[in-house]
Amino acid sequence: MIVEKIIGNLRERDKESRTIDPVFMDHYDMTRPHQKVRSESGEAIAISLEQGESLAPGDVLYEDEDRVIAVELLPEDVLRIMPRGNIQWARAAFNIGNMHQAAYLHEDCILVAYDAILEGIIGKLGISCERITCPLDGIRANASQSHHHHHGEHHHG
Repeated sequence: MIVEKIIGNLRERDKESRTIDPVFMDHYDMTRPHQKVRSESGEAIAISLEQGESLAPGDVLYEDEDRVIAVELLPEDVLRIMPRGNIQWARAAFNIGNMHQAAYLHEDCILVAYDAILEGIIGKLGISCERITCPLDGIRANASQSHHHHHGEHHHG
């Protein structure tokens, strides 16, 4: 099966009565527009989205009368950063960006893939952080790699 377009998201639908056949991915795989994956039932799927387009948890890749194949985000090794106040948020964001880490924003924290060096930097800044296992999601801080939008390439000068 070849998927060239996302046909919806489970979050936007009423509770599905059909069988959900998940495709498990980590946050990195969700950013890749071209890849080959397998659903939990073993269905081989080639994903070929437009350049710059990415997947999100719950995205529906295929559906028929009986089942829905949808993306599910796997738990990962995550650094949860909990800044207090604008200065800590700014310092955390600057250092995450300086390390070229993908960051996911929440009201009370920032989630990034675990990195021991970044953990040390954040700790030296006096910002609270912890290593946890959870799906790496939230509001993507890097707008140039947002869900379902095409943007130009980003280069450092």
